[in-house]
Amino acid sequence: MQKRDAKKGTGLDELFLKVGLYRHSEDLRELFLFIRKFPRLAPYNAFLIHIQKPGCQFVAEEDVWLNKYNRRVIPGSRPLVILWPFAPVHFVFDLEDTEGEPLPDEVLHPFRTFGRLDQKIFHRLTGNLRCYGIEYHEADYGPGMGGCIAKAKGSPIVRDGGKRYRMPYTMIVNRKHCWEEKFATIAHELGHLFCGHLGNPLMDLWPDRSSCDLQVREFEAESVSWLVCERAGIYTPSEKYLSGYLYKHDEIPSISLESVLRAAGWIEKMMAGSLPVRKELRIKDEDYK
Repeated sequence: MQKRDAKKGTGLDELFLKVGLYRHSEDLRELFLFIRKFPRLAPYNAFLIHIQKPGCQFVAEEDVWLNKYNRRVIPGSRPLVILWPFAPVHFVFDLEDTEGEPLPDEVLHPFRTFGRLDQKIFHRLTGNLRCYGIEYHEADYGPGMGGCIAKAKGSPIVRDGGKRYRMPYTMIVNRKHCWEEKFATIAHELGHLFCGHLGNPLMDLWPDRSSCDLQVREFEAESVSWLVCERAGIYTPSEKYLSGYLYKHDEIPSISLESVLRAAGWIEKMMAGSLPVRKELRIKDEDYK
């Protein structure tokens, strides 16, 4: 399997770094607020919609507009392109390209109030941590410490369905915090992992970006946490960090926007349902002897 090259930019990151799109603080803030409006779309697809039509209000497939919202696509309207599992692309249409009954207010404004996190989502997320080789623990930290993720010492091994798996990472979260605070901390620490800040010892899912400086690493992890929490409808402490930075600086650090959006999407999949343990983590019987 060919290793991912952290130095070779993706099309999105080249757009970000070379063209300068979204490098200005206000532009990135506007993008994140736009992505927040579309919790039913994967973060990357919401970004694609923003590239094509920044003023978009709400998108859906043609049959969804008709069957769910009793609206029809106006003939001649141009579709918007998003990525789709097991297919190259998929087509959706914006609200202004349809006609019919008004949309319910909760569809257009999904986050009028921020509520508490559903504990089922929290347990689903923590239950899926082992799928990426992460052992989860809680500890009694002081109020100023949320948690951390690090490479595990030694070679921890767990059993799942009669099979053995390596657990190369350990995550520790403050037991004294509420569900929402723990959730935000987990999203932040997963942001570090999925953005490649801890390297990539076993799984070739993300490039090794452990050489990134501290400012880039923290900005990316806070961005991931903000996107995940805001799209889940809960308050995130990342708001203070990002708002403070964007207010004080005209340009943001040289982050990988690709990594941020991909990480947020993976976390949302972990929140949605049970996932299998990555096959790269499995220990073969001959290796265990």
